[in-house]
Amino acid sequence: MKLSELIKACPGVHRSLCPTAETSDPDICLVCQHSGSIKPGALFIAIKGFKADGHDYMEQAFKNGAVAAIAEKNPDNLDNVIIVENSRLAGAAIADRFYGSPSKDLILVGITGTNGKTTTSFILENIFKTCGFSTGVIGTVNIRYNGREYNNPVTTPDAIDLQKILHDMKKQGVTHVIMEVSSHGLDLNRVDFCRFNAAIFTNLTQDHLDYHESLEDYFKCKKKLFTDFFTPDNKGECPVIINTDDTYGRALVNQLPYRCTCISTRDDTRICAKNFRETIDGLKADISMEGSVISIDSPLTGRFNLENILCAAAAAHVLGTDPETIKTGIENCSLIPGRLEKIKNCIGRHMFVDYAHTPDALESILTTLRHMAPARIITVFGCGGDRDRSKRPVMGKLACRNSDIVIVTSDNPRTQSPCAIIDDILEGLAEFNRIPSETGAQIPFEKGYMVEPDRGKAIEKAVFMSKANDIILVAGKGHETYQITGSGTIHFDDREELEKAAGKFADMFMPIEWTLSDIEKALDTAPVNPVSGTAPVFSEISIDSRKISDSGLFLALRGENFDGHDFVIPLIQKGIKGFIVKKGFSTTIDTKIADIAPDNRIAIFEVSDTIDALGRLAGFQRIRSGAKLVAVTGSSGKTTTRTLIERIFETRFNIHAAKGNFNNEIGLPLTLLQLSYAHEWAVVEMGMNHPGEIARLTRIAMPDIALITNTAAVHLEGLGSVENVARAKAEIFEGMQDNSCAILFADDPRLEILKEKAGENKKITRLILFGSGKKADIRAKNPEISQDSTRFTAEIDGRAHEVKVKCPGFFMVDNCLGAMAAAGAAGISPQYMQTGIKNFIPVAGRTNIRKLSETIIVIDDTYNANPASTAQALKTLKAVSRGHECIAVLADMLELGEHSEQLHYMIGKKVAGLGISRLFVHGEQSEIIARAAVDNGMEKSRVFHGTKDEIAEKLVQISKNKTWILVKGSRGMAMETVIDKIKTLLTINP
Repeated sequence: MKLSELIKACPGVHRSLCPTAETSDPDICLVCQHSGSIKPGALFIAIKGFKADGHDYMEQAFKNGAVAAIAEKNPDNLDNVIIVENSRLAGAAIADRFYGSPSKDLILVGITGTNGKTTTSFILENIFKTCGFSTGVIGTVNIRYNGREYNNPVTTPDAIDLQKILHDMKKQGVTHVIMEVSSHGLDLNRVDFCRFNAAIFTNLTQDHLDYHESLEDYFKCKKKLFTDFFTPDNKGECPVIINTDDTYGRALVNQLPYRCTCISTRDDTRICAKNFRETIDGLKADISMEGSVISIDSPLTGRFNLENILCAAAAAHVLGTDPETIKTGIENCSLIPGRLEKIKNCIGRHMFVDYAHTPDALESILTTLRHMAPARIITVFGCGGDRDRSKRPVMGKLACRNSDIVIVTSDNPRTQSPCAIIDDILEGLAEFNRIPSETGAQIPFEKGYMVEPDRGKAIEKAVFMSKANDIILVAGKGHETYQITGSGTIHFDDREELEKAAGKFADMFMPIEWTLSDIEKALDTAPVNPVSGTAPVFSEISIDSRKISDSGLFLALRGENFDGHDFVIPLIQKGIKGFIVKKGFSTTIDTKIADIAPDNRIAIFEVSDTIDALGRLAGFQRIRSGAKLVAVTGSSGKTTTRTLIERIFETRFNIHAAKGNFNNEIGLPLTLLQLSYAHEWAVVEMGMNHPGEIARLTRIAMPDIALITNTAAVHLEGLGSVENVARAKAEIFEGMQDNSCAILFADDPRLEILKEKAGENKKITRLILFGSGKKADIRAKNPEISQDSTRFTAEIDGRAHEVKVKCPGFFMVDNCLGAMAAAGAAGISPQYMQTGIKNFIPVAGRTNIRKLSETIIVIDDTYNANPASTAQALKTLKAVSRGHECIAVLADMLELGEHSEQLHYMIGKKVAGLGISRLFVHGEQSEIIARAAVDNGMEKSRVFHGTKDEIAEKLVQISKNKTWILVKGSRGMAMETVIDKIKTLLTINP
């Protein structure tokens, strides 16, 4: 392109100091503002920057091959220099002309504002891609199009680079471009001569006051996008979207000379949100778009993200996108790099990285997280160097006000001292508690702030002092993969640092390894064979030949249908080096071992009873770990109570708990064998069918706290009477540690039996009673049940504490009280008890509320059944149905011995007495329930006995209006199949 053609596009040309300017009209092959990038035939644009002045490099540019220069001055009287009023503006005009005005052939959307630009661009990009458009994005994270990504050092590139990028996008077939427009980009003429088809204003808060004189000056600069680039159509409108939830957004609307599209999460604007719901995993809302309504379910979270969603939806709407496509595009946008980006981890924390580097952004993120925080918030943040100092103390105060613990650290210090930046932040923290860095890890429950200048160490410290369900927010750098320091730029990624710290933390909780000496001490026996060479060290003790690791030790158990000894030879062939087997076993295979492992590096321990050996190893592990232990047993509610204890204890301690139903002579030892030196408490459950079983378990576990939830008529075939049930449960006290605590249900009819048994062990120095009566040390008042939760007031040491648990049923009150008693014995305050109970999720098959359709709501209580738990479940059904149809689906209660008929009859009588709408029964014993219900006033036509499939089919047929259905039976009756069948029928005939 000829120089003269470019000069025609150039505004503010004063004169040329080139003697041959009117006769010389060279071809221009490149437009450039960096002298080092000049090639022969280039036009150099001399721009005065913040750190360097291009006018000082004009002579170098000519030496490198420039044929002309655009400048505001020519002090050295160089040839071929064209003088202009504003070389930035001239450069923008020339670049636009040189690259063929690419924006006029593109759909270009500009997004400006302090926060939300990047998120809005990602959402809009997803909507455009859902439309099938070839889409390009120019923004803070990167420049991307056609599946390629390019680094972008600034949010809005300089005018020459920008026009080249638009030109390249157009050349590659891009049709729609989304551009983040910064205040610097507007003030420095970077976007001049771009033709925008739509523009978005997200919000405006304090930022860049190192550049702008004031917040008002900053606003005026942002406003240019809407005043300098748009003129109203013949209806007086412009394709401009303004967020009127923002104060400056409302001001902007009032100052614009045209009608624009306003969005709001609170008001009835042209594009607005209703019915907003959010959790830590996402948000839901209904979006109204001028007559159309779409319901969205987005993995993004927080009201600020709903504002971003509305901005993107409005831009797509004004450009003609249909509502369903907008919905799909929004819901497909699952992750914004560095914008409340959730980091997956295996340690039970909610870890986020966010770019928040302004007071408003940090406050917005933290208030959003606080609203949904299941536990504490630990925030790691710093402030950038060579930037607005005034925001530093403000951000420090906001961080501390909205977090439990703040770790103040470095961000991008640039040329400033990190400690000097931190000192500026600390000016805002005078009212908050400073936690000494050297003791912070030991007192993780204290609120306040800490200082750790090294950002990597600060992130690691946050992870190591966290507890389960805590939120860890690392703010300030977001998507950045570098840190700018005084000595240069280094690789640093907050996401990588969090993952690395979480992995390091998880490694601390690996089970304690086993040396041969450890095993000898635990079993009180040496290997039957001499082990040559380096003695093996075992990472685990396994009873499963299919899952054992290469460094595992195999313990051979014998069951009714298997014998672990059959797998010893194959495991030796596989390379396993350690075995625990029954006495005499090695002599039967001695020749085979010699053939398979002639190096004699296999350790074989022989014991008289391998199940007993499993328990002895578990007891050894439990003691050497140093962890304390809570054990829970009882006739009903033990799994729920154990889970509540876990949720409470993990707010204060690093805990290890039983997985699933690991509560017998095999499951409990396997749980204890997973203990590490880092665990502070173990929480286990003990089950039984016969006398002596819990005695064996408690000698292995050696509890510091033992809790009996209740005693009732269960396992009577093996125990004979309810009194014997109480005595068998009380065996838990036989293995207690010194200075231990026993916890009992004050309202239990067998309380005196339990107290007597506890009193026989002098190691028990404390007894705590829980319940509703006057005997209780921790008691409940004013219980209330709603359709999804239970509320009550817990009185502890004379003080009242409001408790809400996400599970309906009066029985949950006792479960919560028992868990709170255990927590109190461990020194946990009521505040953390409330937090833990809030985090409780009902155990599968135990009073789970499941909405299967618009008319059918099931109470899934299928895990097990006994008379006491069934009576409680019936009460819950009646309470939550609240006048709607309520149906009890009951199956046999097993192991009730000679009392079975009487106890089943009692349940049928309960059904009739509560006024349950209908009764469906399955099984031989359940016929007694049906007969009892009719005997006590229930209409025979409202009782049905049948197979599980027949019950499911009939339930679907009759449930035309809102119906609550309780499904319950003993484990052996597998009543969960009724629920599965209902779901299948509803899928076939919705």
